[in-house]
This record gives sequence, structure tokens and C-alpha cells, in this order.
Amino acid sequence: MLLIFQVSCVNNQVHLLKMPNMEIMRSIAGIKLPISSPDLGGCYRDVYGFDCANRLVAVATEDYCIQFYDLFENSEVSEVQVCERNFQPVDDITMYISLVSLSIDGNLMCTVDVKLPEEKLGGLVTLKFWNQGSRAGKYFLSTVIYEPHSDAKISAIAFRPGKNMAVTSSFGGNFKVWVQSTLSKPSDEKNQSGWRCQSVGSYKNKPMTTAAFSTDGSVLAVAAESVITLWDPDNNALVGVITEALSPITKLSFVGTSTFLTSLSQSSKPQVAVWNVPNLSMQWSYSLFAEAACCSSSRSEFAILALLSCPDGGTPAEQDGVILLFDAENPKPVSSWSVKKAKGGSIAFLKGDSSLVENTKDMIGGEASLLVYVNGSHEYVVFDPRNEELHIGKNAHKNVQTEEPAPIGYTSIYGELPKLASKKEVPEIPFTPSERPWETIFSGSSHVLPPLTKLCSAFLSSLLEKRPVANE
Repeated sequence: MLLIFQVSCVNNQVHLLKMPNMEIMRSIAGIKLPISSPDLGGCYRDVYGFDCANRLVAVATEDYCIQFYDLFENSEVSEVQVCERNFQPVDDITMYISLVSLSIDGNLMCTVDVKLPEEKLGGLVTLKFWNQGSRAGKYFLSTVIYEPHSDAKISAIAFRPGKNMAVTSSFGGNFKVWVQSTLSKPSDEKNQSGWRCQSVGSYKNKPMTTAAFSTDGSVLAVAAESVITLWDPDNNALVGVITEALSPITKLSFVGTSTFLTSLSQSSKPQVAVWNVPNLSMQWSYSLFAEAACCSSSRSEFAILALLSCPDGGTPAEQDGVILLFDAENPKPVSSWSVKKAKGGSIAFLKGDSSLVENTKDMIGGEASLLVYVNGSHEYVVFDPRNEELHIGKNAHKNVQTEEPAPIGYTSIYGELPKLASKKEVPEIPFTPSERPWETIFSGSSHVLPPLTKLCSAFLSSLLEKRPVANE
């Protein structure tokens, strides 16, 4: 594959030479719009969550719901009501869903809803844990926690792979580790045990801006503004500190099973950095306005959704961008795609089907890895990042061979009924109006009555008949 970027190592800037355009193939049907209001003061943005195992996207809507959509079927799977409140589009915005996060296997979900204060009084942050029900996309409420970090807002949520453990970071200067109590096979799903706080951590009272677990769950990384701290989640012990980034970090993610960690800084001094965790040092970095990032769970690669211009300039519809695919060890991008409406969008790696990928050597452990891009207008595309010509269309994962359906019902028992020949058409009965039609116009059998068109014209003519006038 030809490189389409020229990388300048002097100023760490990516210069675009040319790139193939990526066209949106489908739009999410029936999706509800998120909140869009200047009253939120920039604290709200489009909220996406991804169920990578079941290939679902979770979108927070303005009526306090989480909608789950199947990215392959382009259809709604379910809808979860997060807040039991009446909603009218004309009402003032009093609350919104700020975060939604799902575990890798999709069995757990965590949401954060924020009630805005009225005249600087009455604000409330609520943390809710959900357990998966009978099918993917269906969740029931497990635990509700009011003000989990006092009056501070929650900046990020992360689930620990393979265990019922989650961490929430707060702008108030601490993070909390939550665990779910275990019960032996409850008979009723609504009687599942709840979540409790196991430990609390902080670093020099700095705001905790984001958090992430390693792929094996042994290391917890929490960003204290521009400093990355590494913790043992079981003992809540600080095991390492990585040097500071250029600006506060808003996104952390471990790159597969490798020893690398990626970070995003989305302030006036943007930065995309890759860190070597064992060496506690930076591997390489770029100055990019990154909107979102995601890492593969099985490969040492990650993708960046970057804006081509400053985020503050132009409308969201004009904020075009580019998706860059990197190998963690190499600062040169492996491939790239130009996209539309990148502002407010997101990307994620999904568990694919081996039948959809032609190059089996790109699969790890028999599983293919696909990439999904959702833009700010809720349009999306699913594709294989290692095959430029392969785009996943609707129902592409199903067998396309047409087979004759098996007989069912009456046909399966007695066979098909013989086809009857159609009856011959009955010729139209001739009609001749009488001299005095008003006397017999409505008499006679119904099957011999003339057509209604002829009947009405004859009847109206009879009403307009002229009578002779006697001469005096």
C-alpha cells in the first residue's frame, strides 16, 4: 500500500499530499437527535458508546434515552430509558446524558446523567449501572448512585476487561473504583446485586480527566490533567508516573496487547502521543486536532479521527477530517481516509466476521477486525481498514446464496394446490333506456341494473324533461 502522507519530524506536523475520499454508504434510520443548545456552555457533545462484540452503537438522545443500533442491519435493536422524566421538545433543557460506556463483551453498561442547576442551585450528577438482559442491547437498571464525586462532574468511565469492575474519573480531583458484588446464579434478573465503591485515588489534587484499563486489566491509567498516572486496580497503589504532555489529556487507551499507550489532548495545544509504558517515556507524537481515537484489542494498531482545521472555526457540517491508521511503533500512518462532517464524530474497532475479510493473514485468533466511523450527522460506514476496496454493506454478513424455501403449513402436508384456470369474462349486458326511465329506473334485480354512470345520466335527464303547456 502506498503511503499518502509525508511526515516532517522537525515540527511533528502531518502534511497531506493526497488521500482517497470515503463516502458515507448509509444513514442510521430513525435515529433521534441529541441535545443541541448553547445553554449548556459547551459541556455537552454527541455521546456514543460501542458494543464491539455485538457490533452495536449506543447513541444518547434528547429525550433521555439510549438507542442501540445494529451497524450491519441499519436498524434499531432496543431503546433504554435512562431518566424517567417527561420530555417536550419546546421545554427548556434541564438535564442531559453526559456519558455512556459499555464493557467489551457488552454485558455491562454505565451512564451518567446531569441535572442542570436552576439559578445556580439544585444541580445533580447521577451514576447508573446497568446489566444486560436476555439479548444484546437490552439492559435493566442495577444500581443508582447520586453525586458519586460530591458536586464534581464525571470526566470518564472505563470497565475492567474480564471482571465486574469499573472506574470513574472526576474533575473534582479523584477517581473511584467500583465493583459489583457476586451472587450465585440469581433466579430473577432484577434481583442482581449492586455496585459499591471499593477504593478512591487522587494525585496532587489535580483534576482527573480520563481513565483506561490495559487489555489484560492489570494496569489502570488515569490522567491527572497533563500527567499520566499508572495504578494497580486491585490494591489501588500508584506504580508509575509518565512525564507530562503539552496540555490536559482528554482520552487514554492501551494499544492491544502491546506495551504502548495513546493519549489525546484537545485544547489550544492539541497533541496525539504514543507512550512506552515500561520505559515511562514518549515514543512519538503529533500536533493534531483529534476528535476521537480507538485502539485494536488484538493488534498493535490504533486509529485517529483528526480535523483538517481548527475545531472552533466553521460550522460542524464544514468540519471535514481524516481517519489515520497507525502502528504504535511507527510514526508513519499505515493508511488514511478523508471523511466529511468529522466534528462530533467517533470511531471504533468492531469484532468482524472472517467471511467478510479476504486476507486471512490479517486476522488474529480467527477474528477479523473492522472499523466503524460515525460522523456528526449520525451517518456511518463500516469497513476493513486493511482492504481499501472492501466496504461492508447491509446484510453483507449473511449468506447471499439463494435457496428455495422449504414448504410450510398446508403445503408441507398436502403439497401445492393445483392452479385453477381463470374464468371467462362475462360480456356486458346491453342497456337500452326506455322512453319513461323514471318509472323503472330503480326497479328490477340488482344483478341486472345498468352501470351507475348510465343510471345517473338517465335519472338526471328525466328530472329535466320539459312538460307541454296547454294553450289558453
